[in-house]
Amino acid sequence: MSNTVREHIHRIWDRLADFPEPLLGTDGLRYLLESISELIGADHGYWLSCFLLGHLDADRDPMLGWRPGPMFFYKEMPDDKSVVKNNMDKLEAGEYPVDESTRNHVRQAGRFRATLMRDHVSADFFSGPHYRHYYQRRNITDTLFVAAPVNADTEVYFCFNRVGSEQPFSKAELEVAAETLRSLGWFHKKVLLGHGLLIARQPLTPTEKKVMHHLLTGLAEKQIAEKLNQKTDTTHKHVGSIYRKFNVRSRAALTALWLGQRN
Repeated sequence: MSNTVREHIHRIWDRLADFPEPLLGTDGLRYLLESISELIGADHGYWLSCFLLGHLDADRDPMLGWRPGPMFFYKEMPDDKSVVKNNMDKLEAGEYPVDESTRNHVRQAGRFRATLMRDHVSADFFSGPHYRHYYQRRNITDTLFVAAPVNADTEVYFCFNRVGSEQPFSKAELEVAAETLRSLGWFHKKVLLGHGLLIARQPLTPTEKKVMHHLLTGLAEKQIAEKLNQKTDTTHKHVGSIYRKFNVRSRAALTALWLGQRN
């Protein structure tokens, strides 16, 4: 990596530190995605938060308990939000098979990592339905990922795409993206806190995480109680505790907060 690129990265860090905290989750994210995209020649990208709502085995849940939270797009395509929402709705309904790329991501959770798409999946992925629908149909020709854990239950993903380009990302460009994002733990945490989704003082208990998962899938409290072998009153108390921790008063408000930019 050249000294010029390193100096550019340092300027990005310095500029982010100057953003007022209320703007980090919008203007700060936009600036970061735009700056990295300029450095590596990306045409499109996004930031995705991901949260662990309970440790599950692969047979019961191919996502191993991880679920996406708010998402922020750079140079958003017209169908970005609808594609993601449709995929997640189908996943929760058990109608959408989890693609190889996503499976590999959740199995590598817990460590900082950066990878080119071609090194992240098998050759079969590029002839599969997920690649055809999400990438090929939208003329996305190459992708790289950088993922950073924020704590044991939270990760953030940065994805950068080339659109309509025959030139794939290089290892050097991957290194630039990773180097820029590796030292920004403070930024990732503040962005999540700004979304109200990283609760430092009042983390969810293991049982509350299970209740939260079912709340977000639309089950009634009575149904949640049956699934978790709880009394309905016990489930109701957990729901109330979750609402207090997220500072909301209803399931609709909780769902809107959780889905964030994907709504």
